[in-house]
Amino acid sequence: MKRILACCASVAFALAAALPASAQDYPKRTIRMIAPFAPGGGSDVVARVVADKLGALLGQTVVVENRPGASGIIGADQVAKAAPDGYTILMTNSALTSNPWLYKKLPYNTEKDLVPVSDLASSPTLLGATPSAPFNTLPELVAYAKKHPREVSVGTPGAGQMSHLAAEMVSQVSGAELLMIHYKGTANSMSDLLGGTIMLSFGTVPGFINHIQSGKLKPIAVASPKRLAVLPNVPAVAETYPGFEMTVWFGTFVPAGTPRAIIDKLHKATAQVLADPAVRAKFADEGLEPGGMSTQDFDKLFRADLARWKTFVQERHIQLEN
Repeated sequence: MKRILACCASVAFALAAALPASAQDYPKRTIRMIAPFAPGGGSDVVARVVADKLGALLGQTVVVENRPGASGIIGADQVAKAAPDGYTILMTNSALTSNPWLYKKLPYNTEKDLVPVSDLASSPTLLGATPSAPFNTLPELVAYAKKHPREVSVGTPGAGQMSHLAAEMVSQVSGAELLMIHYKGTANSMSDLLGGTIMLSFGTVPGFINHIQSGKLKPIAVASPKRLAVLPNVPAVAETYPGFEMTVWFGTFVPAGTPRAIIDKLHKATAQVLADPAVRAKFADEGLEPGGMSTQDFDKLFRADLARWKTFVQERHIQLEN
């Protein structure tokens, strides 16, 4: 019996010692950062800025892989089912917290299968219009939409994405009936917006700002509590509808079961990336606010948004097909 107990103790000690050693050795090979949206949008911009710097700090390449489809569900599922070893990371946005309520069934459990690591950045949604649209301000848009129900077309990169929910929020607070047109990806919706096929679209500041500055889009309003320094002449939606806010966060997640030591190492390295003056300057140019929460605080935000979108989706009776 003494020999058996001694053997068990030795095994337990070896297992305990192996965990921190594995974290110290991590990473030994390329890390895949899955961005579950098409190239060109805000998520893609954030992923590529962070991945480059993160790889340099960790001593291994961090490769961004775009896996678009179904409002981020395809990419999230890939990470949720990956080995929990820190070599597959999800870089997604707030849509992760609305999908469980928009769709009847997901191929993964959002709360149980994915673990928050770091918030990277946030950006308010921005309402942009084709230059030929017959309105220039949000009050003018609402007045026009009420005179012409379901004639004001709003394009989205896909049903259920944050741009879709932002448009639903405007419709809810204003009482205006908007015509939602869902595309497959940011590039398609942006092409039709720039070409005048649709009147409006919500997007993140990084996705819209270059087109606004070149005059190809006219900004209608930004969904932040106040105006942005990068676009000081663009009114906030809250100036018309007090309390209105629609901010999209971008963050990283890993599969459940990933050792805490690896999560902590990723979070620490990410914090260094976000403190880099070059990264902060790039984010500022794109209209992004750098993140910096603790893992625990990011987890609280994640769960608060799950509750928030559950209520909103049920109130609006929005149901989508996978």
